[in-house]
Amino acid sequence: MNKIDVKDKKLLYEIDLNARLGTSILGRRIGLSQEGTFYRLQRLEKQKIISGYMTLLNFGKIGYTGYGVYTRFQNVTHEQKKHIIEKLNSHDHIYWIAEFGGKFDLAFAIMAKNIIHFNEMFSDLSTKYNDVLKDFTVAIRIELVQYPRDYLVNQKSISKKTPRFGKYIESEELDNTDKLIIRKITDNARLSILELSKRINKPTSTVSNHLKQLEKREIIQGYSAQIHCQEFGYQSYQLFLNTKNLTKEKKKKLFSYCQTHPNIIFCIETVGKWNFEIIYEIQSQKYLQDLIIDLRTQFSDTIVDVESIVLFDHYVKYN
Repeated sequence: MNKIDVKDKKLLYEIDLNARLGTSILGRRIGLSQEGTFYRLQRLEKQKIISGYMTLLNFGKIGYTGYGVYTRFQNVTHEQKKHIIEKLNSHDHIYWIAEFGGKFDLAFAIMAKNIIHFNEMFSDLSTKYNDVLKDFTVAIRIELVQYPRDYLVNQKSISKKTPRFGKYIESEELDNTDKLIIRKITDNARLSILELSKRINKPTSTVSNHLKQLEKREIIQGYSAQIHCQEFGYQSYQLFLNTKNLTKEKKKKLFSYCQTHPNIIFCIETVGKWNFEIIYEIQSQKYLQDLIIDLRTQFSDTIVDVESIVLFDHYVKYN
């Protein structure tokens, strides 16, 4: 486990909010020089607290829906497990992978144009790995909201705009330049406009204008860091909520609760065996019990059941 100080936490917080900020701006926000900020970023990367910088794409804007697939290993070796995750990681339509301890061992999310498209890919994967994976559970992702890691700076989010994905499926058009930019920047959000223009062989003004339009059209929802809280003494837990009598007002209240809770980093509305998934980052399992009690108390007329599971690691990637 790595020890991090107050400046490290502020830096992690700020770069998670906007991974495209330069070290000069980041330094001013956390009270460090540009050189000191650059050094800290390098150290956090070396310590594997930060493993990369991603562009947050709302693929619902271009006609895709997310499908979460949860499963268990059966009789796998460490080498087989590593091989399976590597293969899933290279799949064109898988954008999220997670490792669990408990009811599930592994999860991945597939983006698909429709249920038939999803079923084709899911059938292919489940058949291919039927000797090492079992007990598949599918949850259709209606809407996903990502929240700031407010616990790093001991504050609660009130009015910050949060990245949102899914909900209403649209059909925004992407031209060739848009596609080139997205391909280069999705897994390297800190690429400068100048470097990006070199890589796609387009003028900086063209790249800048297209990037601004992708943001304005909300195809790009933001830029974030791949932060692994386990590397500095925290642990992730994922909750699965079954609800009843969920009106629009109650759903809005639940999302609002998640936004103002400093330890919640994701809330996902789903269709399937459960209705919501919530991801916490906290320091102890005992604290998780207190959080679940508070959640049940706040939504006693809505929440029917809550299951929790240890989330060892998870990350987003786009191919």
